[in-house]
Amino acid sequence: MKNIFSFFILLLLFSCTVENVDEIGSNPKTDFSENNYVLATEDASDVDITTFFSFNLEDINPDEKYDLIGQNDVFVNSNPSTSSGHLSFGKYIFSQAKDKKGFSSSPGLYRLTLNDKDQAFIDSELNVSRANLFPARQIAMANEHLAYFYNEGKDPYKIQVFDPTEMILLSTIDLKPAIEEFKPNAVWEDAAGNNLVRTGSYALHVNEGKLYVSVVFLEEVAFNLIADEEENFYVAVVDIASEEVEKIITYEGAKTVGFYVSENKATSADEEGNLYFCSWGWNQFNAPFPSQVFRIPTGETDFDQDWKIDIESHFGINHIAQSMISFNNKIYLHISEEPYNFSTDVEIKMSYYEVDPNNPNQLTKLEIPTSDLSDRMNVFSVVDDKLFIAVPNKKEGKFNGMYSLDKTGNLKKEITIENKYRPTRFYKLEE
Repeated sequence: MKNIFSFFILLLLFSCTVENVDEIGSNPKTDFSENNYVLATEDASDVDITTFFSFNLEDINPDEKYDLIGQNDVFVNSNPSTSSGHLSFGKYIFSQAKDKKGFSSSPGLYRLTLNDKDQAFIDSELNVSRANLFPARQIAMANEHLAYFYNEGKDPYKIQVFDPTEMILLSTIDLKPAIEEFKPNAVWEDAAGNNLVRTGSYALHVNEGKLYVSVVFLEEVAFNLIADEEENFYVAVVDIASEEVEKIITYEGAKTVGFYVSENKATSADEEGNLYFCSWGWNQFNAPFPSQVFRIPTGETDFDQDWKIDIESHFGINHIAQSMISFNNKIYLHISEEPYNFSTDVEIKMSYYEVDPNNPNQLTKLEIPTSDLSDRMNVFSVVDDKLFIAVPNKKEGKFNGMYSLDKTGNLKKEITIENKYRPTRFYKLEE
């Protein structure tokens, strides 16, 4: 009787097992004419649960509120155990965070695509470290055969060079000699041997033949703290052709950009070649800095100390710009309507603004509903030569979905979804 009981318990357990699609569905999709738009969402109650939904955008009624999982005749859902990545090209999405299956400390590079059932799955991975440090990591792409990423678990002072199509490592760029020359008194490790100097954790961007790599000097590694007395943001300028570090440049008045997660990209270049950096001032438990956008002008490799978008001068102390992108030679920002003191659980609304770089003191508010905070994401994506804007709201009754803006200024609601799925990224995959 005991054996029979045990058998039924095992049978019940097996029947409840949910297999992940990166284990069962690895036959790549070959026809991308349908279900080639992909919306990534995070669960409203758990930001570590990321679900990918493929669908046909032309079939969507923007005024209908969709239950993404419930309406599986419209949306194909999958959960490949990664976060939503901020880089995609062709038929691939790249993620640097493994966020489930017990591997939440698995930094590396994961490439996703769709299988023949239109589900997202990991088709290749590179440079993965198990049970290692999990700081933010950035990724940048020069072309389909040349890209870069940072992985502290493999080497904290080197940028990995790889071929994103073949998924092979090509070389590494060692920044340590340049950092030692720039800051001879830098403290490289704490008493326990943990690294205190990070390269490419905040910013990694290819622009006009150069690779720009953030360099961060930490006071305490456990909380990614930068010392209060530090008042600068540092970027190494690397020549792509020679892979040589040309110099390390300094911007005074900021110490971080973006938010310390791999999903958030805090840099964007416009069509003219100006490279913008968005700082929302965050510094973990130490004092924040004022939120601002600053830049490296086209044709130059130094910061422009005379140009910035000063968020606090327009909106007040502790108001922040949390997401930024350049589109159609304008800058788009996601800005808090209330002060954000970096430790509050108070509901904060975020609005969307457009800025002409030629007039950085004038901000135009877009006619888009306010959203929740979006610290784990950058709400902007460019798809089909349009700017797609995520409006994440987890509270029932608030708009939750995506808008788009085309180059003529036409603003359109694209999709409305149930509040249990907060939109993070939007992609179009194609051969």
